[in-house]
Amino acid sequence: MTLNELRYIVAVAREKHFGHAAESCFISQPTLSVAVKKLEEELGVSIFERRKGEVSVTPIGEQIVAQAQRVLEEASVIRQVARHGQDQLAVLGVPVPAGRGVGLEPALFGERERGRVAAQLDAAGGEG
Repeated sequence: MTLNELRYIVAVAREKHFGHAAESCFISQPTLSVAVKKLEEELGVSIFERRKGEVSVTPIGEQIVAQAQRVLEEASVIRQVARHGQDQLAVLGVPVPAGRGVGLEPALFGERERGRVAAQLDAAGGEG
């Protein structure tokens, strides 16, 4: 089971048409149909009832599609968390000559606490 397969079943349930769902997912209709069928086989249930020109969601399919939507929303949250993490800077070691870093720490750390600076001052010492 993949996130793409979950996207596809959510799209089919929304569009109630495999061709339109494929367009909304930017893939071909045969690719979408194969992926949905693969997922149905993996789960051992029919998510959709297919009739000539009509697609409906089965009762168990309703539950699966609802859960798929929740999974996709949670995956989006994971992406947001990761993006936020990428915005953070790594610890930056800055050698500061003895006695010359005095006064930098409160200013830097105060700004960091307010979320304006994503850095940490490591005044481990350096050559004067």
